[in-house]
Amino acid sequence: RITTSNFPASAAATMTFLPYPEIPYKIVHTGDIILLLTLGFLYELSMRIYQHRNERRTPHERKLSVHLATLRYEAAKKRALGPSAFVETAKLERAVLATEKELAKLVEDRESRKARVAKLIKKCNLATNILILLTYWGVAMVAIDGSRLYENNDESSYDELKVVTDVERASAFWKGFLFPLSYNGMAYKIAQFGIDSDMRPSCLGALAVVWAARTTSGEFLDCAFQWVSR
Repeated sequence: RITTSNFPASAAATMTFLPYPEIPYKIVHTGDIILLLTLGFLYELSMRIYQHRNERRTPHERKLSVHLATLRYEAAKKRALGPSAFVETAKLERAVLATEKELAKLVEDRESRKARVAKLIKKCNLATNILILLTYWGVAMVAIDGSRLYENNDESSYDELKVVTDVERASAFWKGFLFPLSYNGMAYKIAQFGIDSDMRPSCLGALAVVWAARTTSGEFLDCAFQWVSR
């Protein structure tokens, strides 16, 4: 595990398309961050594949849908012929009703399967979050040095916020950098449980790293699965 890494304030990034503020890191657990990002991606990938396999229509259901559409078309053609095709029309309508009943049963089974999968994923998410929280209890993955923010940012911006201490400057920086995540519910605060209260405002916990990986990869996986399902 890489414990701390101090980066010089003069190490400004060059050749960037968009300007961004330099972050004065005080602690960076590089190895653990890479591990957590990988874990978050693999976990999200496995959950999305499992969810997709259980929520999509089965090959039998797709074939039955095509067969039902064909039966309805044939029944409409026979019905248009009038009384002369009454027997054939009645047979086709009975076949349509039987196919509709079978298809409705398959749809009902798929919906119940989706509900079970959603409950299982919810339990897995809770267990995974608790495991990561306990494993990295009290360990900050990233912490910034509030005393070095004056070197890289306009001091008047912090004076307007009436922040005095280095921790308050760091907290104000994270809130602006992570907005609106830093103001959304309890997730941001839960991710910092176990970290020393004096250090908590200026750092990010392990859960925040995993959630970042899961959220980012989840957006790409959603697009991929939608493209595959076309």
